[in-house]
Parts: sequence; C-alpha cells; structure tokens
Amino acid sequence: MKLRYYIALMFTVLCASCDTSLDIKAAPDLNITTEKTTYKVGEVVNFQIGGDANILTFYSGQIGNDYNFREGRVIPAGTLTLSFSSNTQYGNQPDQFSILTSTNFSGTYNIDEIKKATWTDITSRFTLNMASTTYVSAGEVDLSDLIVEGKPMYFVLRYIYDPAKGVGRTFGIRDFLVKSNTQVGLTTIANQTTAGFALHYFGPKETTGRSGITSTTITLRSNAAGNTADYTEDWCISNGLNVGSQDLGPDRPVKVKGTSEAKVQNFQYTYTTKGNYKVRFIATNASIKEAKTVIKEMDIEVVE
Repeated sequence: MKLRYYIALMFTVLCASCDTSLDIKAAPDLNITTEKTTYKVGEVVNFQIGGDANILTFYSGQIGNDYNFREGRVIPAGTLTLSFSSNTQYGNQPDQFSILTSTNFSGTYNIDEIKKATWTDITSRFTLNMASTTYVSAGEVDLSDLIVEGKPMYFVLRYIYDPAKGVGRTFGIRDFLVKSNTQVGLTTIANQTTAGFALHYFGPKETTGRSGITSTTITLRSNAAGNTADYTEDWCISNGLNVGSQDLGPDRPVKVKGTSEAKVQNFQYTYTTKGNYKVRFIATNASIKEAKTVIKEMDIEVVE
C-alpha cells in the first residue's frame, strides 16, 4: 500500500509540473490610494484598493504588524523597576530585613545553593516603613543597572533573627511588582503571586505560625517566645524572572482577502498611537506550482 501511495504522489507532482494551467500568467494587479496621508489618532484610514489578487494581506507598520520584522523581532531590555509596600510591628532588633537580587543563582532551591549565589543588596534603594502596621509604598525603584543579558533575575526577601540583638520584629510585604518599560510599552514581568515566592530556612526555624506566604502578603518573623535562643535566617526567594531582551517572534500581517473570497475594493484601519508608519499591502497570485507577488507601499503619518 505504501508503494502505491508514493507512486501516486510522484505522479501527481509530475503532472503538476507539466500542467501549464497551473502557470501564473501575470503578477497581481494592485493599486492602493487614500484620501490623504495624515490622520489623527482614532481616525479611520480608508484604503481604496484597485485591481485584484488571489491573496491580499496588510502590514500597518506598527509593532507586531511591521513588514520589516516579518522574520522575527527581538525587543531589547527596557527600564526595569520594582515596587512594593511594607509594614513593621513588634520588636526592636535592627537590620533584620533586606531585599537582594542575583543573576547567578543555580536554580536549585535549597538553602545551601541559595546562600552560595552572589546576592546584591538593594535594600537602601527603598524607603521601608519601620514605624507602623500600615502598609506604605517603599517607592518604585529602577533596577536596570542589575540586568545581565541572558540571565534570569532572582529576588530574595531575607529576614535575619539574632538573639544577641534584641526582640525580633515582624515585617510584612505586599504589592510586589516588577515592570519593564520597552519599545512595545509598559509590561508586568511579575507580581506578588506570579513571582512564585517560596520560603527556605537556615537554622532551627519553626514553620507553623511563623513566617508565611499568602496570596496578598509575605510575613517574616522570628520563632515563638521560648524558641528564640538560636540564630535563624528566612530566605523568601522568587522564581527566575526574564528581565532581559524578549524574542517576540515574527510580526504577522492582517488578512484582507483569501483565495476563495470575492474581490475587495477598500480596507479600513485605525491607528491608536501617533507616529510615522510604512504601510505595505502584499498581493499574491499563487498555485501549487508557483507564486507571483507584488508589494505596494505608502507612508501614513498619525498625529494627536
């Protein structure tokens, strides 16, 4: 059966190559015009289409729909920021809380591997609420200088309890948010839930009723009274976050007309962002044997 299939397939291909009815007689006939070349944001651009083609597609020139990036688009790393809110209650021990970043953590989540990584202390870049139980913004801080291209960035909320330094405080963290502002706009890299925080302990740390993570809050605190004679560390570590360049894949065209569809005489498009755009209509006449393509370009300016 397989032999018969391959013989039939070869026969079909040979017939197609010899069948002159599959030849494309001419390239598509295409003409594109507009009433003007400058439009306002939100104004409809009405493209008048003259001629015809089997297939017609459209590139607006905007990000995600730009002919120049049809083979792929890589967005360079943008401005990276971190923000969160914090509160403090109880105790008097100094320097217990810190926030750290690393780009060389191995990704093996145990306390020995976590501590083995190189961590950069960024606590001083923020303004922590050390005086009340009210959650107060610690500020939105630029961390772009810490990006290492090709390396994920990990965050740690570290809490140290040293029995020689007084009564332990309790720290709360909410609204953890990592954002990146790139040429495609402002995007969220991770929030408190998607960052994937997990707790790891150094020393005889109690886990019931002590430091913990909920959907809204990370709470860091020492062991209960009577079990506070030992030095302990809590390392609340995130997943590795991709904060470098982003491969968005190829920009894609918008279909205006397919092979089996009727001739179209106009196509409308609305720009939502000001700028200068190179518009391209791609017209193709094709068979299984060959294809002929014509590209029509025009410049559109969009103003506010």
